[in-house]
Amino acid sequence: MALQPIPLDVSLSTVKYIAAGNQISVAITSSGRIEVWGNTGFVDVNSRLLTGIPEKIVLNSSMSFALTVDGSVYALTAVDVPLSRIPESISDFASDIAATDRAAAALLHDGTVVAWGSPDYSALNVPPEIQGHATAISAGRGHFTVLLDDGTVASWGMDNYDQADAPKVTGLSSIGVGSFQNYAIDDTGTVHPWGLRGYVMGSDQQGRDMFRRILEAGKVTLTVGAISVIISGIIGIFVGGLAGYYGGKVDMVLMRVAEVFQSIPFLPLAITLSFIIGNRLPTELRMFMIMLILGILSWPSLARLTRGQVLVARENEFVTAASALGVREGKIIFRHILPNVMAVVLVNLTLSLATCMLIESSLSFLGFGISEPNPSWGNMLSNLGSEVLRNYPWRIFYPSLALSIAVISINLIGDAFRDAIDPKSNNN
Repeated sequence: MALQPIPLDVSLSTVKYIAAGNQISVAITSSGRIEVWGNTGFVDVNSRLLTGIPEKIVLNSSMSFALTVDGSVYALTAVDVPLSRIPESISDFASDIAATDRAAAALLHDGTVVAWGSPDYSALNVPPEIQGHATAISAGRGHFTVLLDDGTVASWGMDNYDQADAPKVTGLSSIGVGSFQNYAIDDTGTVHPWGLRGYVMGSDQQGRDMFRRILEAGKVTLTVGAISVIISGIIGIFVGGLAGYYGGKVDMVLMRVAEVFQSIPFLPLAITLSFIIGNRLPTELRMFMIMLILGILSWPSLARLTRGQVLVARENEFVTAASALGVREGKIIFRHILPNVMAVVLVNLTLSLATCMLIESSLSFLGFGISEPNPSWGNMLSNLGSEVLRNYPWRIFYPSLALSIAVISINLIGDAFRDAIDPKSNNN
């Protein structure tokens, strides 16, 4: 993504304050004019809602706030949510402001802090011991950090990376806060960081944790594969059991139907359906559509395997005895024959799970499966060109490794299952 150039009106003016947010930047000129550039679709900065001369503007992922020279605080986004309702108690008394994604806070002239918005991560629970002692405030994605008059710092709110666990250091003169990290500089110029120190597997192009996204993608890919196998298993076992037991015309008709389904090319059909109706569906229905297509088109091979096993099992003496006792045919098929052939069928289903996972990953890689921002191992590998391969190889390596390990592990489980069922297949 190319950087947005600074507008000519800003570059030719004397700027007294500048800030950057999510694909958007804002500046305050010496004349008090607010200039905004970038993608204003993410964050609304409506200067018409401001009364007074702006001194500072803070941005979060969806809103903006302004502090005026007379100490008033304004929400510059015309939406009625708890975060936009500025408490009346801070009117004309604020000296600094900060905002997380769900909460905002104002530092008053007497050193107290007033927070409002959503109570997520206890961001509104300002520590009572800092009241009256704060001299500066800043905020990350979900936490606040303040510099105190005795040269120490305090943090509270979201603490998933220990960003709210402020160090016990004195002599600090300034603070800087990122999304999940903090930096404090002491009088000697030494930097004291705390919070996020980097992700285990790095980050993607939007700065998201690769490790967490790989785990979430694994749940999606495994779920799609498992449900697809269950659907194909139900259809394949039912059709194969009927064809193998009854034989004759029933067998011929059912197997011809299986051949018709088997002749349908899966990828072209899935891509066509995804292109026609997939983009109109929410993510959950899109994922269900993929599972349904996978399940309906992958049952013929299982039906043929089940049919062959039933053809052999129906000649056994216990089937003849059950028929002689007048047991109903449906009960013979599904209670006496199928349990004796299910072991072989389960091995095939286990191996089919790996195949379904690879197909789902292929669809997502091509852009016809699970779409962003929902992760799957396939879409994590899409849009990765030679530049990414040269400069950011972990974006390709880790999702590929996760998919490979999962598929190989499932295949090994299937092979072990087969060896346990049929010891003769093990040459050792």
